[in-house]
Amino acid sequence: PPPGFDTSITKKILEAWHVHLDADHCHERSEAEIKQVVLNLESTSTAFVMFKTEYGRDLALQTTNLQIDGYDCTLKQAEREPQEVLWENLNTNKEHWRGKQVKGALVVLGACLLWTVVLYLPYAHYVASFSYANGDEPGVVSDGIFCALVVGSQMGIFIASSVAAQQCGFYYESDVQEMYTLFFNFALILNLVMDIALQAYLSYIQMVAVGAHTASGRLLGEMSSFQSIFESYPMQKSLGKLLFIYCWPSTFFVPFLAEPLVAQFLPQHIGKLLVSRYPQIRGLKAVKALELSEMEQGRYADVMFNVILVACIPFIAPAYIHQTFLALLVSHLYLYCYDQVKVLRYVVKFDFSSPDVHYLGMQLFAIPIAILAGALVFKANQL
Repeated sequence: PPPGFDTSITKKILEAWHVHLDADHCHERSEAEIKQVVLNLESTSTAFVMFKTEYGRDLALQTTNLQIDGYDCTLKQAEREPQEVLWENLNTNKEHWRGKQVKGALVVLGACLLWTVVLYLPYAHYVASFSYANGDEPGVVSDGIFCALVVGSQMGIFIASSVAAQQCGFYYESDVQEMYTLFFNFALILNLVMDIALQAYLSYIQMVAVGAHTASGRLLGEMSSFQSIFESYPMQKSLGKLLFIYCWPSTFFVPFLAEPLVAQFLPQHIGKLLVSRYPQIRGLKAVKALELSEMEQGRYADVMFNVILVACIPFIAPAYIHQTFLALLVSHLYLYCYDQVKVLRYVVKFDFSSPDVHYLGMQLFAIPIAILAGALVFKANQL
């Protein structure tokens, strides 16, 4: 390969695409060696049988006494299509799933805490360093940093949730997508709470420093009750603005605007560069290197969190509702058009043989409904 391309990063990229350059130099196995490899394979307690017709399958399911090599076996209809089976996980035990799910949840939680400690706390220290007197306060740069932190945290949570869901050892891809949706949504909710709490504290410090007061003339710094501070107009206005910035463009638009570049254009561009410079990448290897990605069901998690954010607006400042809904409409129109083009031009296939992720999305929709009900009670109590 040309200088500069024979690196460990290049090899890892090719291995992720199942392109192994060293395979051409491997020793060709003899028939005896292949037979020995097959005999040494460890089997599982589950096997899949495919029938040409559903009628043949139904007849087989009526079998009451089935023995294979002296072992009693039972037949049941498969829950998923063969394309969804994760064959490498069939040797795992279902009893171990719970422990792996807990481990995955801890990984996602650790990612949220690490992001907060490493980046958000230094940002909070930077914002708190201003005196907020005589114009000494953060400006546009601070808002840009906050937007970048929100987008970066969501990308980090996406990676952590994907890895944690894949490590759970599920038998089917739909189960992996379900767990990813749960991990991603609840991690983003936790991240939202921590972000807004931090920003609320910084806003409180800022307004106390400049002598902000309520409509009745009472200084914000003289209030001791958390409820009275939270319900005061200066805090509601400040938090409403912060939540709107969190929504637009940080969550509603920027991640989806960057997705085509990161998920479609960049892999294709890297694949073209590697295929043009590696003479070993030919035929099937070149097809693998330039292969498009598969469509996944992770969009449920993205859209659900956006709806949860919109439902939080009435809690803070109802005056931002029309702006937030307009931003949501514009971003989701773009998202719909992007997914339309993605499905038609930039995915190699998608297999959704189970509606489980869709049902999970409907169940998660209870969260924004509950938030809206709580906001109604909260605002009615203020009247």
